[in-house]
Amino acid sequence: MSISQATWRWTALIGLWAAVCAIGWLMAIQAFMVLLHSLGTWHRPGITQVQVLRVDQDENSSFTDYVLVKVGEEERTLCMLKKEAAELRADEEVWVLNNYYATPLRPAQFRLTPLRLLVEYPEPLLILALLGIWRVRRAQARAAKIVSNQPRKPLQDDFHMRAQRFGAPKPPGSE
Repeated sequence: MSISQATWRWTALIGLWAAVCAIGWLMAIQAFMVLLHSLGTWHRPGITQVQVLRVDQDENSSFTDYVLVKVGEEERTLCMLKKEAAELRADEEVWVLNNYYATPLRPAQFRLTPLRLLVEYPEPLLILALLGIWRVRRAQARAAKIVSNQPRKPLQDDFHMRAQRFGAPKPPGSE
């Protein structure tokens, strides 16, 4: 059993629109978090490879810990989530994602993972989903144009023609 191209296109459209809605919801929550926590500070986003020197517990925060790292020859202190900081070991080299807006509830840095990158910066994925919607809609329009240009073949209904043999005879010369 094969699935028609129209079905594939509609399935792709539904999936892409679901992705756009989910990304829009995520961006709305991020905007709400920024508005809610006016005590935060803006940072330049970026990705850095660091070498972990030490992980220190932050007694004042239940969400974040401090991580002493070495970037090149310079030592820096990063503020990371407790779970991510607990997974780090001394002399380990990791990639770190700098957060664009740090608050008391959101740390200034995260460990770089594909999921974290998509959660913190969903805009490129949103652009790709909208581009996909545009391409699928264009393909649907092209397919509809091809179908509308084909000549229509009327169906021949022989059932009613066969049923007329039991009807009243036609007067001569009426055909």
